[in-house]
Order: sequence, then structure tokens, then C-alpha cells
Amino acid sequence: MIQTVSRHGYRFTATVKEISPNGKSSPEILTHEPKPSAEKHRPRWILVSILLLTVIFASSFAYFWRINKPSKPSNVTNNDNSEAMTAYTRGKMILASRNVENREEKAIDEFQKAVNLDPTLALAYAGLAEAYGTLAVKNSDSQSRDNYAKAKSAVGKALELDANLMEGYLIRGWIKRNADWDWQGAEADLRRAIELNPQNAIAHQRLSQILSPLGRHDEALEEIKLAYQLDPLADYVLSARFPILEARGDYDEALKEAEIYLRENKGNNNALRVYATFLYHKNDYAKVIELGENALGGDSIRNPFPWYSLLAAAYQKTGQTEKSAEFIEKLKLLARSETKAMYSLAMNYAENGQIDEAIAALRKCFELREERMSWIAVEPRFANLKNDSRFRQIVSEMRLNRKL
Repeated sequence: MIQTVSRHGYRFTATVKEISPNGKSSPEILTHEPKPSAEKHRPRWILVSILLLTVIFASSFAYFWRINKPSKPSNVTNNDNSEAMTAYTRGKMILASRNVENREEKAIDEFQKAVNLDPTLALAYAGLAEAYGTLAVKNSDSQSRDNYAKAKSAVGKALELDANLMEGYLIRGWIKRNADWDWQGAEADLRRAIELNPQNAIAHQRLSQILSPLGRHDEALEEIKLAYQLDPLADYVLSARFPILEARGDYDEALKEAEIYLRENKGNNNALRVYATFLYHKNDYAKVIELGENALGGDSIRNPFPWYSLLAAAYQKTGQTEKSAEFIEKLKLLARSETKAMYSLAMNYAENGQIDEAIAALRKCFELREERMSWIAVEPRFANLKNDSRFRQIVSEMRLNRKL
């Protein structure tokens, strides 16, 4: 009845049927009000349901707490505020729940409550920094600089209160990477976080995303391996290998892993897009077009711009220029307000030989601190830009000082 799902966990597989008094089973799953004749069986089913829900909730909370268990502050006093810690924990759970609408703002509210309840709680300030930093990455616009400034202020307060707070170095290193492109400082902070808590999978995963853009792919893969050993069920760990393998040019290995990732995450748009990305790198443009058109023709996709970019490129490669132009126009429309779409559009411009347009798009992404710019020096779709002095200038300004 319990099936092991490779790399993910377990699921309940038994078919639940109502057994009538005559011993015959009904095909209906018990989601309706039981028939009067089965009234005497109701308490048993209620108890079983409550037990199952309790086990599921307890297991989920225990798993969340094991992965996100806060460090024990070095400045603990006898005035610990349990109410403040409860608000902090609520904020962490909300921020980790990607299906919660406006999760960053809601998490900020909880972290702010914790700060108000206990102004000495360093963890609460670290939570605020994490939420503001996440919000800045999500929306790279005129507000992103302000959000990064709030994140820096909050993490500064957290480390002022507790100089050995792992969460403080974890988020400060990530802010240095995304807001300042201070790679040396970011690596130092992440390594300090790992020193304080070697069992934190997020710290290893984030360090990998600092090392790979610098061309240190082997080191990055080692960090992802450690993160996987610590948290083998987390999607953020499973998906983090793909940009590293792409930057490294290991398309065969990446495609095999993407097939497994998709098979274990059927219906997951991100898994499908990852698979399509490496099909594109392997020149299977017809399959990319098939997958992309099907994906866009199904349920609404929250962020369609990666598909627009892939389809525009695949149609261009197969000589279907009119279809390619259609998706370029869709991408341009999104790029007016979304820098992630603008970054994707720059890839298409670069591949199509529209060098001036590609540089202009990347310069705009640079000004608005688009997080994906971190990968600019190792992005294979920018191959046509590598010898352009303007492209090299952007790479230099981002402190990605490596041979292109």
C-alpha cells in the first residue's frame, strides 16, 4: 500500500472502497456522506482519517523542521520569547511554500511580528532579509534595489545581534551574489555558513550557484552532491544540477538526468522545460516544438517566457521564420515589464546575430539587477557575443573576471 517513489519519498497506492453489509465492495471512494446502512462504520473511518491526516501533517512538519531548523543563537538569554519564535517559524513555512500567493509579503508580515515581539531575536531579522531578498529576485524592477537595501539592513542587524548566526551568513552571501555581484564576499559568507552548520543543504546548494558562474563547475557539482545527500527530496537541490551541467556543456548527461527528473515529476512544467532545453542543445528541434506547443496549449503557465524563447529558437533553426517571429513578439511584450523575459529575449537576439539588440537587452537587465545575469559568462546561447567588447565590459562590471 505504501510505494517508494525514487528520490522523492512515499505515496499511498491502495484503492479505498466502501464495504457494504453484504460483503460487496462499491467502486466509490469514500468522499461522500456514508449511506445510512453504513452509519455504524463511520466512527472507524473517522478515526482512520484523523490518524492518517495526523501522521501526514506530523511527518511534513518534522521534515520541514529538520531542513529549516534554526541555529541556536549564541546570545541566548533567559528572556526567550516563544511567541516571537512562533511568528518566525510561520514566516519560514510561508516563504518555503511556493504555492502561497504573495508568499514573500505574507512572510515579511510574520517576520516583522517576530521583530516587534522580540527586537533581540536575530533569526527574525535574518528571516526579513531572506524574504526581501527573495522578493527582489522575483521582481527585478524599480523596486528591486529598495528590497535589496531592506534585505541588507535586516541581515546587518541579525549579525550585529549574533555574529555566529548561520542564517545571517546564508542570506548575506546570497544577497552579495544577486545584488552586488560580490563573488568573493558571497563565497566567504556561504563557506562561513557551512562551517557553522555543515548539515544545511541550502548553504551547499547556494555555494554551487556561486562557483559555477565563475567557471568552477567541478567544485559546484561537489557542493550539489553534498546538498543532495543532506536533502534528497528537495526540488531546489534536484534542479540545481541542470544549469551547472548546461554551463559545463555536459548535454548528454544532463539530458539523461532530465528524462529521469521529468518521469518522476509528470505534469511539472519546470521539469518539462528542463528536458526541452537539453533537447534543444542536442539539436532535436522538432521535439522541442512539440513539447513547447503542447505545454502552452494546456493549462495556463505562470511564466511562459522560457517556452517562448525556446520555441522561437527552435522554429528559427528549422527555417520556420514566421512562427519564430510570432514568439519573438510575445517575448518582446513580456520583456517590457519582466527582466527575466528580457534576458531570454537577449538569448534569441544573440543566436540570430542581432548583436546590438542583445547587448541593449543585457545592459537593461544589468541595471535592474536581474538574477539570471549571474550566468552570463557561462551561458551557451551567448556564444555569438563572446568576442564583443560591450559584452566583455558587462562581464567585467559584474566582476566575473574569467577568460571567455
